Amino acid sequence: MKLEFKNVPYNIKEGQIFFLYGNYKRSFDLLCSFITFKLKEKRGNVRIKNCTITEYEKDQSFSQCDLFENKLVCYCIRGIEDKHLEKIRNFSRENRVFILESGDFLKSKKVVEALIKSPDTFALASFNNNMTFSSLCSMILPKLPSVIYNEITKIINETDESLVSLFKKLSLLLDEGNLEDLKNYIKSKQMFLDNLEGISLIRFALQAAIKENIFGKDQSYTGLKLKQKIHFLMDAEIKQKSDYPFNKNYLLRDLTAIKGLKQ
Repeated sequence: MKLEFKNVPYNIKEGQIFFLYGNYKRSFDLLCSFITFKLKEKRGNVRIKNCTITEYEKDQSFSQCDLFENKLVCYCIRGIEDKHLEKIRNFSRENRVFILESGDFLKSKKVVEALIKSPDTFALASFNNNMTFSSLCSMILPKLPSVIYNEITKIINETDESLVSLFKKLSLLLDEGNLEDLKNYIKSKQMFLDNLEGISLIRFALQAAIKENIFGKDQSYTGLKLKQKIHFLMDAEIKQKSDYPFNKNYLLRDLTAIKGLKQ
């Protein structure tokens, strides 16, 4: 059955299977880290194991020989395909929690459809969009104002940093309920353009323009109007390196009001 990330905390228990599907793979490590952390809070004696289906089966052969094993094991398994469906249905769930991620799209259509419908599995959609990012925020940092979630979503869109690392930093800022520190962190992420000089400023804007225009990644956090500005910024870099350098004030004036530029 389908489940949103924000509802994961209420459904973590021994024997549960979580199944991640979609084109946004960065959420898998975050989900594994979060569920393991919550299990340790409840039970303490928890081990996390990242493996393939084949490695899991070998691990079970070994575990069956250990009559004194009572540790809860959280198995994080990537690359789930259609051929693995029956194995998943036959998982031994005692002292285990499973976090699975779909593999190649063309090889996992049937398993995705089956596990979405299965009452014994929580299927989580993970796509590269703001809806997924906002739901992840609600899971990790519950009960914050929606405006804060919106700003964190912008940070996720801009950064290549792992989500585990990013949310650890954000969580530390909230350890004592210090929402102002979090707001200041978000503000500093938005204001960093002021610290860039000449060629660095152009290259940053060019990289953001490529992400937005070619890869369809939202770059609204920059405050720049980047649509169809790749060629303009490439030309600006060439001029900066040759006989027509721009001073920083000129660059900042035009980049922060880039919609008024004429090519």
